[in-house]
Amino acid sequence: MNKIKEIIFKGTKTKLAILSYISLAVVGGFLLLGANVFLMRVVNDYLLAQNFEGFTTPLLLTIGAFVLVFLVNGFAKYLQTSFQFSLCLRLVEHYMERLLRAKSSYFLKISSAEVYTKLRQSCDNVAYLVGNLLEGISHVTIFIFYGIIIFSIDVYAGIFTVLFTPIYFFATTKAIDILSDLEHEGMGQAAELSKVTQEAFGDVRNIKTKGAYSFFIQRSVAVLQQIKRNAVNSSVLGYYVGGVTALLGLVAPLLAIFAAMHFSPNFAGNAGAVLILYINIPLFLSYFGRVYDQFIEYGVTKPFIKQLLEYNELELEQQGGVEITSFETLQTKGVTVKLPNGRVITVPDFEVKKGEKVMFAGESGVGKSTIFNIIMGLSQEYEGKVIVNGVNLREISLISLRKIFGITLQDTNIATLNLYDNIVLGRENNNAELEKLIKLTSLESVWKTKGDEILNNKVLSGGEKSRVGLSQMLVLNPQIMLIDESFSNMDEELETQILTKMFTDYKDRAVICISHRSSSEVFFDKIVRFN
Repeated sequence: MNKIKEIIFKGTKTKLAILSYISLAVVGGFLLLGANVFLMRVVNDYLLAQNFEGFTTPLLLTIGAFVLVFLVNGFAKYLQTSFQFSLCLRLVEHYMERLLRAKSSYFLKISSAEVYTKLRQSCDNVAYLVGNLLEGISHVTIFIFYGIIIFSIDVYAGIFTVLFTPIYFFATTKAIDILSDLEHEGMGQAAELSKVTQEAFGDVRNIKTKGAYSFFIQRSVAVLQQIKRNAVNSSVLGYYVGGVTALLGLVAPLLAIFAAMHFSPNFAGNAGAVLILYINIPLFLSYFGRVYDQFIEYGVTKPFIKQLLEYNELELEQQGGVEITSFETLQTKGVTVKLPNGRVITVPDFEVKKGEKVMFAGESGVGKSTIFNIIMGLSQEYEGKVIVNGVNLREISLISLRKIFGITLQDTNIATLNLYDNIVLGRENNNAELEKLIKLTSLESVWKTKGDEILNNKVLSGGEKSRVGLSQMLVLNPQIMLIDESFSNMDEELETQILTKMFTDYKDRAVICISHRSSSEVFFDKIVRFN
């Protein structure tokens, strides 16, 4: 919770906004009190007395006071809404970064759609809760001032009005607990719906060719049916809670005024007092309901707070460690990896020195990509040693290592950006350097025909995506390059062309390339064979 509180109150502007809101709430309360004093005078001294001499000034003062209340509350609402959305942005920014820095194993257990849905819902709801709590300060203030107005007219009327508040509490407590449970279920259902629909639209070609329309539609419909049941129950309970408030607002002023007339020795009983009570008692109870709603909201938001607290406990990648600034050697000694199914992968011992060009050869599933993931810090589940520049990999800062080591992954995902942005990924790059990379990776035709288009995974071919991935790595100018089967989607001629250019332009850089083509072996200084 401490981290969430830190994010809530982060920044001087945030603290000033909260202070300004509280000040406006108090000012609005006093204005409301003054407006009711003016209203009482207008009703008793002018309207009921049918005395309209000098009526204009008090009428304008009364209207002006209520207009001021409206304006002050409106500006307070602006501050509260702005604060709420700013907080949501801060929460998303913080927890998105935390998720991206979490160990890669976390993303093996949960789909990306589910991660995003839970993240967004949790941040939205927690920000909404905090915004409501801030607004609750205004509600408490106005609630107190409405109480002052009622008690100033008649103490007994005030006491009888207060006696109605426990009724609201006891009548809604159980419903609120159920609403909280339904909200929790709803978060899981929304995440499931995002997952199954994303899988359907993301695999549309396979669905078409396999004729699996009904299967994927029914998956989504089944989740939607659960969401429907949840929504109906939530709606009925929400109506019930709101109905209790409305019912009390109708019944309470009648009973409170009636009781005051019978039990209060000092009740004025004039039409002005009755009118003011009839107006203010429902408002008093309404604002009690709003204050109580803050507690309701907290109960409903508990699942989302719990989700953010779980994010706080996520195990992150190693942040500190030995800083490396150059590449000299990479070694493995007795590295083994035990897979979930119990099979053990044994990585052969090897050594790569600065400038060497090394090829990893072997069948699929024997550990070639696995050792790449280990070297880049994407997996820490291994036995044995990986040594970089004479230092155990487990002791090295991953941030510094990833500035020295570059990698192309088997499957390069293309973001919904143009080609330039897909390659540089937010980094500054001069045009001359980029043109050189485009030429080296043979992306000239893509640059000419689709350079200004917004791309995605379905627009480019497998070979084009692999070459974009190669460009993404080269733009970082790494000192050692790990190429994970990027050439498997290219024909042999194109692979030869790119390797020749790379090894000519980057003679001093170490390269480790995974390839299944025996014809490529002639390009490399040594071959490491995986069994």
